[in-house]
Amino acid sequence: MKIYTVKNGGLNGGLNGGLKPSEKKVLGSILENPDDTAAQIAEKLELGKRTVERAFARLQELGMIERIGSKRDGRWIVIR
Repeated sequence: MKIYTVKNGGLNGGLNGGLKPSEKKVLGSILENPDDTAAQIAEKLELGKRTVERAFARLQELGMIERIGSKRDGRWIVIR
């Protein structure tokens, strides 16, 4: 499993093709701080918590992110 971090081009380096703007924002937020909860990301990005949760679900479906650990103590990683 590969874990990507922001380097030379960040999200615009082909990582986020075909994503909705809110999904791109959520992905960027995960890259910055993978320990944030949906509520924290929603507050930072000024999005609804449910919007962030839908973005998590779609990004997981696409195989772009994965949750490591528990709901309480886990973190998100970008895998593709």
